[in-house]
Amino acid sequence: MLLIALTFLHPSIFDRPVSDVVLEAAAWWVPVHLAGLVVFVLTVFGAAGIVAAHGDQMGRLGRAGLIVTLVGAGCTGALAAVEAVVFPVLAERAPDLLRLDGPLVASWPFAVVGVAALGWLLGLGMIGAAAARCSVFPRAAGVLLAVSSFLFLALEGPFVPVLGLLAGVLFGAVLIWWGWLLGKAAAGPSPLPSP
Repeated sequence: MLLIALTFLHPSIFDRPVSDVVLEAAAWWVPVHLAGLVVFVLTVFGAAGIVAAHGDQMGRLGRAGLIVTLVGAGCTGALAAVEAVVFPVLAERAPDLLRLDGPLVASWPFAVVGVAALGWLLGLGMIGAAAARCSVFPRAAGVLLAVSSFLFLALEGPFVPVLGLLAGVLFGAVLIWWGWLLGKAAAGPSPLPSP
C-alpha cells in the first residue's frame, strides 16, 4: 500500500528543473523519500521470503534474482536517502548541482549507483519469473511479479503520465498479494509434535 501511495505522491523530475520540483514539493519531499526506504527494506524481506519459500525449486534464476534485488535495493535506498537529505539543501543553496546534466546528477558515481539501483526491479522480475516456474504458489503470482516490476521500471521510472501510475498500482497490488501469500503460507498448519 505504501508503494502505491508513493507512486501518486512523487512528482516528476523530468518536466522542470529538479531544484524547482524539490522546493515545490518541500512539505512531502523528505517523507516520501524516507518512506521509499521502508518500501525497499520491505521488498528485500519479501524477496528473501519468496526465495526461501520455494527452496531449491527457485533454481539459479531465483537465487541470482535475490542477489540482484539486494544490490539494487541497497543502491535505490542510498539514492532515496540522498534525495531526502541532500536534495532539499541543494535546491535552496546550489540548485545548479541538481540539474539533470549538472555536476552531481550527471556524475559517474551517481550514474553507476543509478544503474545499479535498477537491480531492485530487475531482480524482483527474475524472482517472479523463477517463482512462476514452480508449483509452490499460483503461477499467476510469479508472472505478475515479473511483468509488474518491469512495467514499473519502464513506465513509472520515467514518470510516464497515467501509465506510470497504473504500473505503480499494479506493482504495489502484486507486492501486497505476495505478502498475503507468504503470510498465509507461514501461518499454515504446523506439524504435530511427536508423542
